[in-house]
Amino acid sequence: MERNAFLINKKIHQYILPSVLMTVAMQLGNVVDGMIVGNILGPDAMAAIEISMPVLLVLQMPAMMLAMGGAAEAAVLLGKRSTQEADGVFSASLAAGLLLSVIFALFTPFLPGVLAMALSGNGVMAALVEPYIAVNFGGIPILTLAIIFCYFMNADNHPQLGSALFIIANVVNLALDLIFLKGLKIGMAGSALATIIGYLTGMVTVLIYFRSKHRMLHLVKPDMEVLSYACLAAKAGIPSAAFTLMSALKSVIINSAIVRLLGNDPMAVYSVCANAVLIAELCVGGIIGLVQNIAGILYGERDYYGIRALCKKVLTYSYIAIGALLLLFLMIPQFIAGLFGITEGDMLGMCNMALRIFALSFPFYVYNKFLMSYYQTILQPGLSTVITVLQGFLVIVPLTLGGILLWGLLGVCVAAVASEAVTILLSALYRSVGQRKGRFAAGVYMLPQVSKVKTLDCSIRNDLSEVVAFREKLFTFCEENGITERDGKILGLAMEEIAANIVQYGYRSDQKNYMDISFTIQDDKYILRIRDDGIPFNPLEYQPGAKEQEEKVTVGGIGLLRKIMSDFQYMRVLNMNNTVAELDIVPK
Repeated sequence: MERNAFLINKKIHQYILPSVLMTVAMQLGNVVDGMIVGNILGPDAMAAIEISMPVLLVLQMPAMMLAMGGAAEAAVLLGKRSTQEADGVFSASLAAGLLLSVIFALFTPFLPGVLAMALSGNGVMAALVEPYIAVNFGGIPILTLAIIFCYFMNADNHPQLGSALFIIANVVNLALDLIFLKGLKIGMAGSALATIIGYLTGMVTVLIYFRSKHRMLHLVKPDMEVLSYACLAAKAGIPSAAFTLMSALKSVIINSAIVRLLGNDPMAVYSVCANAVLIAELCVGGIIGLVQNIAGILYGERDYYGIRALCKKVLTYSYIAIGALLLLFLMIPQFIAGLFGITEGDMLGMCNMALRIFALSFPFYVYNKFLMSYYQTILQPGLSTVITVLQGFLVIVPLTLGGILLWGLLGVCVAAVASEAVTILLSALYRSVGQRKGRFAAGVYMLPQVSKVKTLDCSIRNDLSEVVAFREKLFTFCEENGITERDGKILGLAMEEIAANIVQYGYRSDQKNYMDISFTIQDDKYILRIRDDGIPFNPLEYQPGAKEQEEKVTVGGIGLLRKIMSDFQYMRVLNMNNTVAELDIVPK
């Protein structure tokens, strides 16, 4: 009778489809957007989007910081059953994001023209860049709210709605791209306008979220603590902000160097390589996104076994996907180039060479992205930020500039591969030094060693005989750890009542299922946590004598447990029942 990953694997397979669909919708929208622009308006227009990217990244930086940081913080708080604080983080993140984005929008009449000329270096390219930037400035409040709502819905039992938001947004975006560019011939402004209207349409899912009975997060009125909650979200989101800022600075420097030193054609080829990263993100972003959706809750619950099982599965699936993509890029790069309107001549030869080399960075990129996401989720923003800064700026920019001067476009591609590998080595060195100094827990995952905590952690089948067997195992554990006979019987009763109820009434079929049971001695308390993915049932809402409930479930002992336990809590997180019973340790 040992702990297994049955429930965690079920959550992975339940969450992976909406997570992958969300990332596919988001990145496919960006990639196809580039394809449509490249094929309808030409390679220079596609290059203009890449040149505009630093501005777009800075505009989205507050949204990504508050969305990813706030959702990670809220997930850990939900895992700790601190719902009031989680509501505060949710509300403060939305308020802060809206305020900052409105301030950005106020600069729409003034900045786009200046930024376009500064980034482009010539009037022809600036004429394409300016309208694209201007529309994004004006529409950033809509995009900000959509991003923040999406990440919080994912953290709050509704990954399907977060996925639907991006799917709707990008379907509308691509449809309007064709209408605005080919039909109405609006040009670059039409491409940006299609994106904004798409996300505004996608936010219909937010209305469904607010009507859901299963959401844990709620908006609260701003109070004196709103600033502290916004700071919590921002602090946890520092890696996201750093990534966005470094990406913007990197794009400014590298794009300027390529367009000024190598010319417009190499810039167009580099734009295709930049889209190759989006394609890699399309393949693995949704899988790695499971870390944000699940690991935060598990970390708040101190389920370190579950976190390790999750990370192993995420890395396995990610490398299967990226391996298939790498083969595709090595074998038929001309197909990828053709999708972006590069089909013949010297540009096609340059693009084939560039894509083959650039694709070799994908395996290293996956590992760096996984670590950034993981460390941010377990609230280690410092280490996540180090990886972000190394990957996004400190390593890639010097190597790329050196590569341009030595080998031209070939040097740019080689630098992309080398920078990802060097980032892994330097971040591992930084983590190792921190672990030797005692600043980080041991291992890559930096989790406390379970052996140092008195814990009984098991998974049992939905079978009454297994419930009885675990009760006996719990009695033995209590005796071995000096727990009084009285407390042992109370804890055994609590476990048996809750677990037996799950076995008898938690599932609508006879299919084999497991529940995770964890008993821990910590913080002067005995803590019993039982987790299952059966039908929702909140024992705290049971009212003794309610006939309609007694017909459905036997809860005679639960009323007694609520009286004798020091604390009795329930939450429905990750679409699983989490029942936690605590008993104070009375000095002998």
